[in-house]
Amino acid sequence: MSKSKPQPKSGSSKRPAPSTPPPTRAPPLRPPTPCLTNMLDMPEDIIRRLFDYLPQLADKVRLARVAEKFRLAFEGWARTHRHTLDVEDLESMRLPELICFCRTAGPFIRILRVDSASFQKESLMVEFVSEFCPNLEEIYYTNVTDEFHYRTIMSKMTHLKKVCIDCMDAEDVLSFDLQANQDLEYFELINGCYTGNHLCGFPKLKTLVLRDCLLWNSGEFGIPLKTLKVLDLDDCCFEVMNQSLYQKIAECCQELEELSFSGCDTNFEVIAQLPKMQRCTLKTWMTSNELNIGFLSALAERKGNKLTYLHLCGQFQISNEHARSLGQLSSLKDMRWSNNDVLEDDHFKFFNELHQLEQFGMTWCGRVTDIGLMSMIRKCLQLKIVDLKDCDEITDEFVLNAIGCCSKGSGRNFVINVKGTKIKEHLLTVGYRFLNRLRDFENLFL
Repeated sequence: MSKSKPQPKSGSSKRPAPSTPPPTRAPPLRPPTPCLTNMLDMPEDIIRRLFDYLPQLADKVRLARVAEKFRLAFEGWARTHRHTLDVEDLESMRLPELICFCRTAGPFIRILRVDSASFQKESLMVEFVSEFCPNLEEIYYTNVTDEFHYRTIMSKMTHLKKVCIDCMDAEDVLSFDLQANQDLEYFELINGCYTGNHLCGFPKLKTLVLRDCLLWNSGEFGIPLKTLKVLDLDDCCFEVMNQSLYQKIAECCQELEELSFSGCDTNFEVIAQLPKMQRCTLKTWMTSNELNIGFLSALAERKGNKLTYLHLCGQFQISNEHARSLGQLSSLKDMRWSNNDVLEDDHFKFFNELHQLEQFGMTWCGRVTDIGLMSMIRKCLQLKIVDLKDCDEITDEFVLNAIGCCSKGSGRNFVINVKGTKIKEHLLTVGYRFLNRLRDFENLFL
């Protein structure tokens, strides 16, 4: 006999489970719209901007080789820039890339740097630079020896204006040809032997820099000096510098405006005859070297003539006689001292005729105190700027006295630049505010 199923109680029937909605389908993706432009449609000015974001010249050339339009854009961009080429950067290129680079960028390179100690692909580099870089204006050689294979580049150029040669041995006598570059304006030789032989016949040569060189009083030495505006003989060997050579400089450099010299021995006084000298820097590397009094006396007799800038660097022995002559250079507008522990306050008492002096500077002058500087400020009424660096005896008292002095009468603008002194930094700010308030207070009574 079958059993009947139990009937559910009233009110306890289960509700039907809610039906889940059918999943919605994402709309079908539309096919991408085909691009109607390409890189060649970019305006040329936009393409030119791309070259500004590539740091290496080789990368710029690679971009220029993409298409003819990019090459033309590169040429337009390159004409507005001065490009520098380091020969070492070419040595890692394979021959096909080297040819493409030189053909594309060569005509626009203006500055060349050559490490002569690098002999890799030397003859190839000389050939490619000479052929594809005809518009070079500046060449910088380093590690040059008497062999100097890279010198051939100079003879192939016609637009050089500046040449710098840094030698490895001062006794090396170099042989090179610059005659095709009649626009040469600047020549610098470091640690080499100089005779003047290779610099004859350049009418536009204005600057000659010789550092750590051997100077030979040859027959051609004075010829390049005739057109110079700037002559820098820095730490050269003066064993061959005799009176006739100083005389030759004085006679030939009639257009010279700026002279930088190391040494200044007893024959140096003839240099004071230079008629147009405006700036002069004298250096000594000795622990004690007397400043040539004949040179200073000759300048003092003419009140400095046209000399406006004088910088004395090193441990020159300064006497009261030297100071008196310096104080008579009334044409000076800027006087500088550096690395001198002989200069002291008493010397400033003789600086009585520096009426046009506007700037005064000292660096590593350990014996000058506030008293000496205040003497300068009181006597030199046109003095506007004082630069002090690593002068241990300059204190806050100088700043306070300078404020009081400059605030008298109608007042005068005065700038103090300090570093490495005993002057507290906050005093300069406080002193500036005090001076402004003092002037406002004086204006109430005007």
